[in-house]
Amino acid sequence: MLPLSQEWPDMNASSQDELINDILEYLVSHPQAADSADGVSRWWLARNARAPSQADVERALATLVERGLLRRVELPDGTVIYCCEASARH
Repeated sequence: MLPLSQEWPDMNASSQDELINDILEYLVSHPQAADSADGVSRWWLARNARAPSQADVERALATLVERGLLRRVELPDGTVIYCCEASARH
């Protein structure tokens, strides 16, 4: 696995951590939440002062999936949604 700085060329490590933490904080408040990467950008991160790029949100979601904290689910129509791994088990 590449260091985060190489995987995320447009963000420094502090910003990467902040974005990941923002997603996790949303999930703490909304443990049953499930949404696409676009929905995460629009709704979960709506209060984020520095709007991250869609690519950065997708990288953050992929990182959380790799770490076992999120589950990536592909719907029959091809839409990909993300949800808390713990809530996906219920």
